[in-house]
Amino acid sequence: MLTQVAEGVLVHQSEFVRSNAVVVRGGAGVLLVDAGIDGAEMACLANDLAGQRVVAGFSTHPHWDHLLWHADFGSAPRYGT
Repeated sequence: MLTQVAEGVLVHQSEFVRSNAVVVRGGAGVLLVDAGIDGAEMACLANDLAGQRVVAGFSTHPHWDHLLWHADFGSAPRYGT
């Protein structure tokens, strides 16, 4: 479930390790930061984003738990540090 933390910024907290996936809404669609770890949680996030276009993904660091993606997020370009 997404929780709004600021205007246009939403967070999904993982039950697995309490990490956060962040959604930033913009005019062209959403930026998805650290999409998640668990497949079911990413599917929940994809469901929450239904009807919104993911225009980019970003990983805050290169650990495996920040590099995963769900097919329902689409083929947006992904970036990382």
